[in-house]
Amino acid sequence: MKQLLFALCLAGAFPEALAADPVPQVAGPAQDAATAPRPGSFHRLLDELTARSVNSDPELRSMLGLADDGVGDLSDRMTDVSLPRRKVLRDELEQGLESVGAFDREALEGQERWSHDLASWFYRTQIDLMAFDWSPAWLPVGGSVYAVDQLFSIPVSIPQFMVNHHRVADEGDAENYIARLEGIAEKLDQVIANFDLQAEHGVVPPEVALEGAAAQIRTLLAPEPESSLFVDALRRKLDKVPGITPERRQALLAQAGEVVRTHTNPAYARLLARLDEALAKDPGNRGVWALPEGKAFYDAALRWNTSTTLDADAIHRIGLDEVARIEARMDALLDGQGLTDGSVGERVVALAKDPRYVYEDSDAGRAEVIVDIEAAIDRLQPYIPQYFGRVPGQPLQVKPVPAHAQATSPGGYYYPPAMDGSRPGTFFINLGDMRSNTRWSLPTLAYHEGSPGHHFQIALGQTLTDLPLLRRSLNPSAFTEGWALYAEQLVAEMGLYEDDPLGDLGRLQAEMFRSVRLVVDTGLHGKRWTPERAAAYMMEKTGMSPVDVRTEIHRYLVQPGQACSYKIGHLKMLELREDAKARLGDRFDVRAFHDVVLGNGALPLLVLEQVVDEWVASVEAAAGR
Repeated sequence: MKQLLFALCLAGAFPEALAADPVPQVAGPAQDAATAPRPGSFHRLLDELTARSVNSDPELRSMLGLADDGVGDLSDRMTDVSLPRRKVLRDELEQGLESVGAFDREALEGQERWSHDLASWFYRTQIDLMAFDWSPAWLPVGGSVYAVDQLFSIPVSIPQFMVNHHRVADEGDAENYIARLEGIAEKLDQVIANFDLQAEHGVVPPEVALEGAAAQIRTLLAPEPESSLFVDALRRKLDKVPGITPERRQALLAQAGEVVRTHTNPAYARLLARLDEALAKDPGNRGVWALPEGKAFYDAALRWNTSTTLDADAIHRIGLDEVARIEARMDALLDGQGLTDGSVGERVVALAKDPRYVYEDSDAGRAEVIVDIEAAIDRLQPYIPQYFGRVPGQPLQVKPVPAHAQATSPGGYYYPPAMDGSRPGTFFINLGDMRSNTRWSLPTLAYHEGSPGHHFQIALGQTLTDLPLLRRSLNPSAFTEGWALYAEQLVAEMGLYEDDPLGDLGRLQAEMFRSVRLVVDTGLHGKRWTPERAAAYMMEKTGMSPVDVRTEIHRYLVQPGQACSYKIGHLKMLELREDAKARLGDRFDVRAFHDVVLGNGALPLLVLEQVVDEWVASVEAAAGR
């Protein structure tokens, strides 16, 4: 998924909830029992708090397809990230935590208990990450550490937002699109203000982040305005809209081109000049340990991304242990295939270059990758009823990463379905470097990003309409990425690799990759490793290509702690399953276990542990009766 779900990706938001009344004043500790909050109203409070966040974010509302919900159509506006917004967000977080804390957790019943635990964790971790003087004007859950980076920061995300999420169904939508093109200029100037604020505190993005963002901006600015990515996107959207005359269509495109010429492109040029100024000072590439209060920030980032209290040293040790265990298994599997010469990493490198397993670097080869991903997912279908009681009804599609984003995007990621059914769940596969996709590694990526990984978890979460918006929207990384890695192993347990040992090697390489991340992320940010040391370790242990390793290391530099979420979540889910098996014996039902894990929405790991423990206890009690 690669952190494209960091926003409040509401999958089943209801207009009546989003149009809710303002959040009421809630009781403080001294309020008497007659007026104190009562159980039963806690979910309403969470819905109101979430609605307030959604309704102050026009871009998120567009992503969710919200317009006719009583709030109004805000699709002519960009989301505010001005410096004054920093205090507003901090105040909202503090008020949210205070509102949640006003409810006695022990007096709550059923799902409201887990909702209280999740909300408390969410507000607390966000407050901790916003506590620094250099924190930017957006929530950590919904943005980047730095004002500019090469991956998911605002400047490089705006094009994908305009292409993929601004819907044009009529002439008014097209006019709003053009208004947003003009609004991009103000938003980019707000980003520059955040950039300068951070720089004043000694917080400058790593050099690779600046270079990657600058390269993407240059690509955006290269065409003439009337042929820009933004105008081309509007042209494609208008082609699908009936009822607009050719003359009006051409007038709208001309207007869009002029706005790009006079507003959008000049703002990008201003930002590019600022990035070039920063690059001229040779900022280097260092982990967040080098930032003011860097250790405290990294500790907070680990609490948010792993939803545990594990510190960097503990996670580093877990990573080293897992690397050693998986390396031994990969060695045995390679030996069984007659591949005995060299280290595990060297043998995997050689295998990745074997012409039998490499896709042709051509349009035909790229099309074959898409076909093979779809075939791998199809092979899974007969096994699903044995392992899941509930499956998502929303379809899954496979699409290539847009060409302009291939150089700095990860190998694949998932984007959730639209709440209105207008867009299926999407697995984006990066076809920029065909050497990164081998025939024996591709199935595991399909199962992680698609089914039964992210697509099952996120799409099923959309159906949990009895839960409040926050429970159906927030996707703690350790849960979502932990589930997707767990899904990779589950496919092997289903038996899909029994006649495909190299496919299982691909799975083990992927698990090794996530275990190495524990070592590398904590090395970069907690132990002052250089990117070169981190890259050398990753190549030695995984056999990944230097290009892929470089992309990964550059990602970890700007997303501290997120890479640790996968394996920590995976280990916790395995631990919970094996504990449930041990306690229930013959009464253990893997379908029921999966339905419990996915049927309560994405939860922090410590909350998930309580949910599973309660389920096991209920099965034990039922057996006793």
